[in-house]
Amino acid sequence: MLRRAWVTVLMVAVLAACGGTGTGEEPAPSPEPEPTDVTLGEGEAAADALESFTCRADGEGVWSATGVVKNTAPTSESYQVAVLVSDTEAGNAKTTTVESIQPDEASTFEIAELPVTGEEPTCRVTVVRLAR
Repeated sequence: MLRRAWVTVLMVAVLAACGGTGTGEEPAPSPEPEPTDVTLGEGEAAADALESFTCRADGEGVWSATGVVKNTAPTSESYQVAVLVSDTEAGNAKTTTVESIQPDEASTFEIAELPVTGEEPTCRVTVVRLAR
């Protein structure tokens, strides 16, 4: 958060020092990514349930994620998977819910067209075993 404040202050200082172009038009400010609005479901972190995970951009630069969630609990469980593609902690995550996986069973998931933030983004994944 402090880093974002310094970046904002620095951007304002640079823009103020640049002066005008003589056209009377001011350049539109570039939008700054907002922190994710995704709210993780209530439950407990379940990173161990993520059996496999792949996240990458295709040839056109569109990111997607696929994976497998395995239920090791003795009862049927549902999971929420959230994926963030960003080079910072800010950005917009996208989620999917994998419903009612039976004990010792696995289910695949896919999240397509992930929003991307930054020039050198990486994928971050969070898995939550949803509360009943």
